[in-house]
Amino acid sequence: MPRPSASDLGKLPLFGGLADDALRSFADAAVEKAFRAGDQVFRESDVARDLYVLESGALEVIKRGRQGDLSLWKIRPGESFGEMSLIDMQPRSASVVATVDSTTWCWGYAVFRERYCADGKCYTLLVMNVARELSRRLRRADDLLAAR
Repeated sequence: MPRPSASDLGKLPLFGGLADDALRSFADAAVEKAFRAGDQVFRESDVARDLYVLESGALEVIKRGRQGDLSLWKIRPGESFGEMSLIDMQPRSASVVATVDSTTWCWGYAVFRERYCADGKCYTLLVMNVARELSRRLRRADDLLAAR
């Protein structure tokens, strides 16, 4: 499973607009993780300090509810997940499960902290990209709730 290139990352919404040196830094820091169908990437209430991008395969976000598990979202290749942990430092709000064999790229909190210290402008752009993604998800959730 290959590490992402700076070019690969530059095509993703999470890393959109970042300078080449920042993209290279994130590409070098990426940790590849493979999951078999049925494996949990992480569980609801786990301690959270990592952000992921789905490289290949398919994942599902599942939330425990009063009447059983609820599927919140299906993650497609190129989409990021786990961002909330970098923003609010809270435990995972849902579980993520591989629906087919899948590979991800993963970055721990320290990688983002290092980028913050090295280049505040780049870090700000990255946080804005995360905020845009979280906003899109909130709008989708609003639409789903309003349709009930």
